[in-house]
Amino acid sequence: MALKSLSTRELRRELERRESGARKLQAQHSELAKRLAALEGELSDLGIDAAPARRGRKPGRPKGSGRGPGRPKGSKNKVKGKGGKRPKNDMTLPEAILKGVSVGTTVSPAQAAVAAKKAGYKSSSANFGMIVANALAKDSRFKKLGRGQYQRSK
Repeated sequence: MALKSLSTRELRRELERRESGARKLQAQHSELAKRLAALEGELSDLGIDAAPARRGRKPGRPKGSGRGPGRPKGSKNKVKGKGGKRPKNDMTLPEAILKGVSVGTTVSPAQAAVAAKKAGYKSSSANFGMIVANALAKDSRFKKLGRGQYQRSK
């Protein structure tokens, strides 16, 4: 029903209808609230806590307190010890890939990773293939031919 097409009398009638519906809903709400309070009283007489556990921040707790962003409490990815020493390289990863792959050759990121390691690039990363894939995608000297296929152009 478009409001523009209604007369003032029809608009008033619609408002009265909606207000009447709201009053009925309020009456239902108060009746249900009374029934719920009675049920909670019976449960508490039996020694059972009726209120379900609330989710989210506890009332009265400052908004800025807590762990904040990062690793959630109880996470499995714990930091073990001080960590390994990061290897030093004489060349960047793209330079190592270029050194290991000849011009015109088509390689996958896994093949490029092997070529970079053979060229002397050191990495202790568990995800070295992904790092190489990112380097290939960003480097203008490699052209993407298809999914997982890069060709050295320069």
